[in-house]
Amino acid sequence: MIRGILFDFDGTLSNRVDSAYFMYRYVVHEIRPDLDIHSVQFESIVQKCMLWDEFGTINKRHVLNKLREHYAPDMDVEGWVTRWYNTFQEFQVEQPDCYRVLGELQKRYRLGIVSNGDGKSQAAKIDILDLRKYFQTVILSGDFGKDKPDISIFQAGAAALGLQCNEVAFVGDTFATDIQGAMNAGMLPIWYCFEHYCVSLFDVRQLRSFNEIEDFFLLHDEWNH
Repeated sequence: MIRGILFDFDGTLSNRVDSAYFMYRYVVHEIRPDLDIHSVQFESIVQKCMLWDEFGTINKRHVLNKLREHYAPDMDVEGWVTRWYNTFQEFQVEQPDCYRVLGELQKRYRLGIVSNGDGKSQAAKIDILDLRKYFQTVILSGDFGKDKPDISIFQAGAAALGLQCNEVAFVGDTFATDIQGAMNAGMLPIWYCFEHYCVSLFDVRQLRSFNEIEDFFLLHDEWNH
């Protein structure tokens, strides 16, 4: 029986594509104030950033170095790395319907967050979206000392909910960290595919919205008994 649900944060609870887009608009405006923010040239640079960003899976220095190389030769990359982690929380966008669905899920399940990333910046993003009230535990890899897909961080999430791993589902958007790690830990993996189309021959449940998450966990008899 599934009694608990752990969620990834970026791209799962947060709409990371929207969040990154607005953050990159801010960055480009700061480094190229000569450009009209409504111009096609400005938008083209922002869209380049979105491609270089690779859904947030790549080190920010890669994107910032690309910006310096192509558009802003005097850009202070290291300064912008710090500025990114101090500023990104201001641009967070929640997933559609997540507050309503989390409110329903918490009536029936123990909920938690297990997220990769710097502890301080991840905590700030979670707090600016006012999400902690839905969760019994929040485990951030920067504080924990291990990143997903390391099994230990999944085991810690289950233990913090007072459950065994086989009593927990894990919802995340990145296969190599969330799905692989959850399966190796013995959890039920749910691949959240809101922000990109997921193609795989591997047999794993895919859900594309919080409404689908609600239906899966609250309306299926297999989870209600």
